[in-house]
Amino acid sequence: MAGSTSSPGGRERLGRLATDLGRPVGAVEAEAERYFRELRTGFGRLTIALSIRAGRALCGLGYSRIDHDPGQVERMRELFAQHPTVVLSSHRSYLDGGALSVGFADHGLPPMAEFVGINLSFWPLGAVWRRMGGIFLRRGSTGPVYRFALREYLGELVERRRPLRWFIEGTRSRTGKLAPPKLGLLAYVVDAYLEGRVDDLMLVPVSVSYDQLHEVKEFAGEARGAARQAESLGWLLRYIRAQRGRFGTIYIRFGEPVSVRACLGPPAARRPDAASHEMVLNKLAFEVCFRINRATPITGSALVAVVLLSARGQPLSLSAIRVALEGYLAYARRRGIPLTPGAGVDDLRVLQSTLGRLESQGVVARESGAEAPRYAVVEDAHLQIAYYRNSIVHFFLPGAIAELALLAAAEAPPAEREARLWREAFGLRDLLKFEFFFEDKDEFLGTYRAELARLAPDWRDRLDGGPDGVLALLGVAETLSSDMMLRAFLESYLIVADELASRRDEAIGPEAPFLARCEARGACYSKDRVIRSPEAVSRHLFATGLKLAVNRGLGERRDDLAARRAAFAAELRDVLGRMATVRQVAVRRVQALVGGQAGASGPSV
Repeated sequence: MAGSTSSPGGRERLGRLATDLGRPVGAVEAEAERYFRELRTGFGRLTIALSIRAGRALCGLGYSRIDHDPGQVERMRELFAQHPTVVLSSHRSYLDGGALSVGFADHGLPPMAEFVGINLSFWPLGAVWRRMGGIFLRRGSTGPVYRFALREYLGELVERRRPLRWFIEGTRSRTGKLAPPKLGLLAYVVDAYLEGRVDDLMLVPVSVSYDQLHEVKEFAGEARGAARQAESLGWLLRYIRAQRGRFGTIYIRFGEPVSVRACLGPPAARRPDAASHEMVLNKLAFEVCFRINRATPITGSALVAVVLLSARGQPLSLSAIRVALEGYLAYARRRGIPLTPGAGVDDLRVLQSTLGRLESQGVVARESGAEAPRYAVVEDAHLQIAYYRNSIVHFFLPGAIAELALLAAAEAPPAEREARLWREAFGLRDLLKFEFFFEDKDEFLGTYRAELARLAPDWRDRLDGGPDGVLALLGVAETLSSDMMLRAFLESYLIVADELASRRDEAIGPEAPFLARCEARGACYSKDRVIRSPEAVSRHLFATGLKLAVNRGLGERRDDLAARRAAFAAELRDVLGRMATVRQVAVRRVQALVGGQAGASGPSV
């Protein structure tokens, strides 16, 4: 049975651990066996069949179907038959696991051992989950013996070619975009490969996404400081009731698999040093996350969210929304970005259906009167609808960076403009590195050059024309996205920067009180219109902004700390100022296309 120390290799490793801990082998073995019993799982045919029916019924309460790409499914069937596999999925909802299990069963893909948090092991869910491949993991500080048991158990599962599955983010995304990967389990399966237990291991990126999701309200509450709800039987019953609604479709998409052997070469005779091992893990994890993002389809809710949030509270007519959406759709279709059927919001009926679901969810309000209806984000619902927008920002990052870098470079002396352009691009990449997944520097530069050519084949001539030339370029660009996609993130960072600057050279102190002060400052900034995006007032985004500041050394007590903190805030204000210029160009174009309709807002087309 997997998860024991009966193998010679396991006994040897257990003996080394006992020696390192200075404890008797028998005592360490007894503790490890307790953890093995906690980790072990099974596959009961009846339990799995009943759980699939239950998962289908639960998903069916609010969703019309679980949508797969047939070609992707066929490729996955071949992959699972030929290789040991680890499915690494995005995590947006508690429904993800059920949707994946139902989808795999419906398409004849193998059942998988699934790793889940031990917080979900409560009765009766825990007992059922163990009989359908569920492996419960402890979180936080666990101790060396637990980590040994988990590593051994995972290694044996890999050696037996048992398909494995877990959420690479570790927890549900609270912002709509993919969160940073957790490396613990990945480290153990990579160790199993490096020890030669398998010839290769395929990491399968999987995106699970939704037209709409009722959990966004919970996430918005947490972003404002609300406590996370503890899981229990009562919580489960409330969660099931909340699924009743009209939320659209669940989408499961497979990204291109990552071969561990192709990335690392054949298993080495000796394990790499700690620094090299961590670098390898980060490379693998980021590649998986990048491919999950690339596989995630754009939904109609996400596109509508971009436009309504860009309107900044001004109600928009259907015609204004459609005009503002056209450029995004054309951009996505030409680049081959995956789109859901509901993303065809240039079709009036599809757009009305999307708006209707958002209205029923309480995040969009419709104004009816003598004129055509107009739509706006409900007050205090900005964080909820921003969740959908954030799920597609990564597709528009290259264009957003190109817009902002061009505007900055245009201000430089003529001989320095192109060099300034590349510096600005990499500077923006560094500013956003904890928020989004970027390619390595060489690939990023190639993507960025291609995006400049897309914006305007003659971009060098336009740049030579200085600010007027770049503004003319932006005026005819197919899409403009920096202000619409990135403003909320950078305004949130600005709140963090100003809070740090107000403390001059004082220590940051504990994180929770600091984030609470940022929330209070953000509320004032929003009321006084210092910031334009209410969704920027989010503890989730503040935490990332603080991580960036600390990474830049702005938490260290040094003589020039106050000056460096002030410079960080000034840098953010400079970028936000360029975004305002982009917005002005975009608004003028949309207004012209809808006949000068007052208040029209959104991207240019």
